[in-house]
Amino acid sequence: MMGVNFKIREERGAQMDLRASFALIVFAVGCPAAVAATVPDIVRSRQSDMKEIATSTKVMADMFKEPDTYASGSFGTAAEEIIARSGSHLTANFSELAAAPGSKATDAIRDERARFAALAENLKTYATALAAAAHDHPDSMTEDMRMKANEPMEGGLLGIAPRPSQKMSAEHAFHLMLQTCASCHARFRQRD
Repeated sequence: MMGVNFKIREERGAQMDLRASFALIVFAVGCPAAVAATVPDIVRSRQSDMKEIATSTKVMADMFKEPDTYASGSFGTAAEEIIARSGSHLTANFSELAAAPGSKATDAIRDERARFAALAENLKTYATALAAAAHDHPDSMTEDMRMKANEPMEGGLLGIAPRPSQKMSAEHAFHLMLQTCASCHARFRQRD
């Protein structure tokens, strides 16, 4: 009789384990869908834009690391992707709703709209310089695209305001673009 009770408990335990496993799977599969359903469309759109900017930045970074892999078409397309997602487009995506469920944006965007807009325009300016460099250098990454020892180094967490008369290498524009991203994230993104 004791063996039968043990067997019944074992089967019930297996059934309970199966139910618990099923519940965990339903939770794991359903939870992201439930969270996604609560994230506003504009937040998903902004996150998609940020991923595209990151992907495009990586394309260019890889070419600066390995200049022999430079392809002006890919480099230019990456810069154009950033141009399309920066400037007024970026500012507009944060105009009505900055901080929101599923977003790491803070209300500082709303409170410091002019500063945010200036950084968004700087991002576009540097990406435009990179697109021009791709157009001007169709065959290879030439030395004039690379940073030079005497090139002025600027920077800081406040972001850099590009000067129209400032002549800089594509690599310098790239680094200033990265610094603009870092400045914006430091000021307007929640810390992990």
